[in-house]
Amino acid sequence: MQKPPRSLMLTTVCGSLLGAGLALAGLGLRLWPGLPSPFGVWGLWTGSGVRWAVAASDLAWPMIAAGCAWLAVVLGLWMRLAWIRRVGLVVGVVTLLALGLALPLGLATLVGLFSPPMSRWLSPGEAARVV
Repeated sequence: MQKPPRSLMLTTVCGSLLGAGLALAGLGLRLWPGLPSPFGVWGLWTGSGVRWAVAASDLAWPMIAAGCAWLAVVLGLWMRLAWIRRVGLVVGVVTLLALGLALPLGLATLVGLFSPPMSRWLSPGEAARVV
């Protein structure tokens, strides 16, 4: 069995933290609109008030969806689904719109997704050879 590349480990750690953080922060904002969120588009400020002409509680559902999508991307990468990389790139670009802790974690996951070892990990010939 082939050893997983370091880029997969980087993407797993950062993507899992990002996914869990976004999903839980979005859920917290939905339940308690004044909750401070380090993962939201408002950075480290509270969820109360209006930012970018959108109420912070209205951004809770997209945060939950992006968080769950990141967790799905991490699982798909471990399952060696080649198409999940494109999903990760789309979710990563959307996540880069967020400020706070989501921005550096999103950048780290995109670096992991673009790395050549990740391409080799997801290549169909490589997966067939391991099985």
